[in-house]
Amino acid sequence: MSKAEATARRPVFVEILERLAARRGARIETEPLYGYAGAVIDAIGRRHFFKGTHFDINRAGAAALARDKDYAARFLAGAGLATPRGVLLHGARRTVQLSLKNPSVAARLPDRAAAHAFAREVGYPLFAKPNEGSEGDGVTRVGDAAALDLALDTLLALHDRVLVQQAASGEDLRVVVLDGRVKAAFARRPLSVTGDGASPLSALITARLAEFASEGKGARIAADDPRILSELAASGLTPGSVPARGATIALLANANLSTGGSASDITDTLSPAAADAAIRATAALGLRFAGVDLLVDPGAPPVVLEVNAAPGLAYFHRMGAQAAARVEAIYADLLDSLLAS
Repeated sequence: MSKAEATARRPVFVEILERLAARRGARIETEPLYGYAGAVIDAIGRRHFFKGTHFDINRAGAAALARDKDYAARFLAGAGLATPRGVLLHGARRTVQLSLKNPSVAARLPDRAAAHAFAREVGYPLFAKPNEGSEGDGVTRVGDAAALDLALDTLLALHDRVLVQQAASGEDLRVVVLDGRVKAAFARRPLSVTGDGASPLSALITARLAEFASEGKGARIAADDPRILSELAASGLTPGSVPARGATIALLANANLSTGGSASDITDTLSPAAADAAIRATAALGLRFAGVDLLVDPGAPPVVLEVNAAPGLAYFHRMGAQAAARVEAIYADLLDSLLAS
């Protein structure tokens, strides 16, 4: 790859940081191939490292805790926050490895049978997801025992630990918190199609994904993705179903922008309850900077889904001038916090 090609592929956040750092007598230094990792170097030569959107502002232990969804949920619940109930499953490889070190613990690890017992207790739908991951990777909604088994077959083939959670309802929010203050909030909606009364879902999905790719966001998902098929099945639909004109059909269980979701800036209208939950969730995991995913239903406490210690803001930056200004203000405050530490 040429130097020009590497420069063209630099992440958006690096370009923003370079502009902001220059105004503060600092500079950004990145590795030359992809520009994905590097350091913020202040006026006296101190380095504040980053890799992707992981910055030195969060301590390593806190960031690792947030990355582990099951452990994070336990700490959040311990702080009095509402979280979905769940059960953590361990794949065969992890169980075998642990049995060599501690057979008694390995024998107690929950497996697929525990997931089905959990389903019988709380009912469907359920969500199955990797215990560690981001951008909605692998998140699947299942509506019955067969779909649960299919999702677990896929997830346990790729991941050592899989989390099965009870479904919760509400508006999906991403709230960005820095040093105990909400910096931005976005309402997110999952990748979806709108019926025309004549076209089957298969055709609508193909057209929507082509539109998504043409917007320069990349092909992060295919029409035959098992997650789409599972989401449709959980709603009693198939690719051959013909939705009514004007009917909106969600295609994914998650509303991540990286997989075709959309968002709107609600920073100025965020409820005090949602803001408080996001701030408390960030503090409960020992983080200074975080993206908190909430489900907010009027009349009920906000439910904390996940806390991301390295929130990506590039998709929000592309939403328009107001959102771009909001994102750049976040990075300015982040940079000031780093340089002051």
